[in-house]
Amino acid sequence: MDIGVKIQKLRQMRGITQEQFADAMQITVQTVSRWENSVTLPDISMLPRLAAFFNTTTDYLLGAEPPESQTKLLRSVETFRLPTRQDAETMVAVFENEEFPRLTCYKITEEKDTVLLEVTKEFDMELEHLQFRRSRERRP
Repeated sequence: MDIGVKIQKLRQMRGITQEQFADAMQITVQTVSRWENSVTLPDISMLPRLAAFFNTTTDYLLGAEPPESQTKLLRSVETFRLPTRQDAETMVAVFENEEFPRLTCYKITEEKDTVLLEVTKEFDMELEHLQFRRSRERRP
C-alpha cells in the first residue's frame, strides 16, 4: 500500500473530509487529492507532521512497518472477589513482586461477606509480543 492510499485510509478512519484535513495540515485540498490519488507524494519534511496528525509513525507511512505493530496493550484493570481482606493483601503482595506487568495501583473494598480487589497493571507492549497461556484447571 502506498503512502497516498494510507493517508486516505487514515483520514477516512478519523472521519474527516479532505477539506478538514487540508486545513489542519495547512495545505490545499488539491494537494490532498493528488496525494490520495498517487499523482504526487508528500514532501519529506511533511512526514513528521503527517505521522503526528494521524498518531502513527513515519515508518508506517513509508511502508517500513506493518500497521499491526501499532496496536499496544497499555493497561489492564482487573477485579477479584475474595473471601477475606488478608487474601486480597496477599494477592497484592504477589502482584507487587512481579516485574511484568507492573502493578501501578490497587483498591480493596469490602462488601457484605466478600472483599473486592481492583488492580491496575501497566503493560505498554505490542500485542504480537504478548503470549497468552491457558490456565490449567486443577482437579482433585
